[in-house]
Amino acid sequence: MNTLTLFALVAAWFCLGYIFYGRYLARRLIGENTKTPTPARCINDGVDYSPAKISFLWGHHFSSIAGAGPIIGPILAVSYFGWGPAVLWIALGSLLIGAVHDYLALMLSVRHGGKGMAEVAAVVMGQRTRLLFGILLWVTLVFIVTVFAIGGAQALINDPRLCLPTFGVCLVAMAMSLAVYRFRLPALPVILVAVVLTFGLIAAGFHYPLALPAAWSLQTKLGVMLTLLFGYCFLASLLPVRVLLQPRDFLSSVLLGIGLVLGVGALMMVPTPFNAPFYQADANRPLWPMLFITLACGAISGYHCIVSSGTTAKQLANEKHGRPVAFGGMLMEGLLALLVVIMVGAGLKWGTAPAGGNPMAFFENSLEKGWIIAFSNGYGRIVGQAGFPWLTQAFSALIGATMVKTFVMTSLDTSTRLGRLIFVETFFPRVPLLNNRAVATLALLLPSYWLAMSNKWQTLWKMFGASNQLIAALTLMVAGTWLVTRGKPSLPAMLPALFMAVTTLAALLWQTFKPGGFLTSPDGNLLLGSVALLLCALAVSVAVDAATTILRSVRKVQTPTIAPSTKSTG
Repeated sequence: MNTLTLFALVAAWFCLGYIFYGRYLARRLIGENTKTPTPARCINDGVDYSPAKISFLWGHHFSSIAGAGPIIGPILAVSYFGWGPAVLWIALGSLLIGAVHDYLALMLSVRHGGKGMAEVAAVVMGQRTRLLFGILLWVTLVFIVTVFAIGGAQALINDPRLCLPTFGVCLVAMAMSLAVYRFRLPALPVILVAVVLTFGLIAAGFHYPLALPAAWSLQTKLGVMLTLLFGYCFLASLLPVRVLLQPRDFLSSVLLGIGLVLGVGALMMVPTPFNAPFYQADANRPLWPMLFITLACGAISGYHCIVSSGTTAKQLANEKHGRPVAFGGMLMEGLLALLVVIMVGAGLKWGTAPAGGNPMAFFENSLEKGWIIAFSNGYGRIVGQAGFPWLTQAFSALIGATMVKTFVMTSLDTSTRLGRLIFVETFFPRVPLLNNRAVATLALLLPSYWLAMSNKWQTLWKMFGASNQLIAALTLMVAGTWLVTRGKPSLPAMLPALFMAVTTLAALLWQTFKPGGFLTSPDGNLLLGSVALLLCALAVSVAVDAATTILRSVRKVQTPTIAPSTKSTG
């Protein structure tokens, strides 16, 4: 199939869905009220709660939810199942499940004082759900920080040209914040200057790569880069959101927009048929349920609810901004995931390079260098052949890699901030030492750093896909329960919740009890098997709490109210 036609069809589907389905959710399910002050305006502590310009908030939200997820998942899905199932799941999942999930998570948090999803669950379904949900969210964030830091460090080592733009854009963002918020300069010219500086940094990195000494071992290089990234996470997550988070994320979204335009323009100018198969069976992974936990970000991801209710809800200046930020942001991530499928499925030759061939032109060889390198090589091959001035294949590949790398940095410091908020709000709200911002931040970073340096994450990461999608199912369950108790239409949340819950439970049970599974192989993994069964028990427990809350609400509505008699007794 022509890749440009495919992209246009999915983009049109998303546009129609945003206009009609998004409007239905905003009006019928939420009933957005533009006059009620949001938590960002009511609390406005200048650190986490701070009303943001919609352009900055959209950039923050999108960059945070995107991160590395819509790169890793689509690449793996194409390699396991072919491009056809990946595209179909992106198109249907993003609009009917993912965008609904993200928007409802954001608006429920706004309606509950900007609190995280665990705190919202406590109000809707009880304290037991709050504690279980909070633990699941926090552990998932530990995994995310660990793996994104490793992926980011590997990319900086394998492509030293990324170093200058990766860290330099943070300085540009801070200068941008000072110009807009402190000196009150007009936003548009400041943005234009910041974008020019960002591309200047990409060009500087292209000509002046900052490589670590060649004599150092790979493990030493990895340790140095991980230490730098974790130090960045600590400092960036403690800064007020206006100083770095909002402007840097906005620049990331602008960079993505330019990258999308270049990618789509290249598809228009250069015929790019898929080299990857439309569908291929994987004997080790059944299409259902494994596709739906492999390709998460880009279709639906539980991590998004943590962002929506963790940082975005605390910066939403007006309820009418919720739909473009959360619902629209998810659809844009779907387009990014689709672009990734096209860039690796059509931009790279399928399989492994033959003797004498260019290894980086082939999928398997590129993927060995990491998923950022695989995407950037495919992106560079397509954009570099389009004939854009100055955009050689190598420079185009660097633009693609920088685009993804800025998202990774966003995910790192946003996830660290979210972990701090959950640690304080859910676990230790009344313990002075533990609700200190620096201590709560270290509580997340130290185990993440240990997992990254010890390589023990490679075992536990096998559970991330399922735990992430379980969060999504439980979030939709909480949202659906909230809608039922308020007499609102609940099927837009409850049907996706049921599908995701059943799919995730099936994936967990299959991984645990299949031949050679966690508990059935001769050298079975008792830890992973136990974690899988605990996640299943958690899902069932929350489902029971949801059913109990709904039944209680229905009985309350059905119980007739007897008005006091007004007759005189004599």
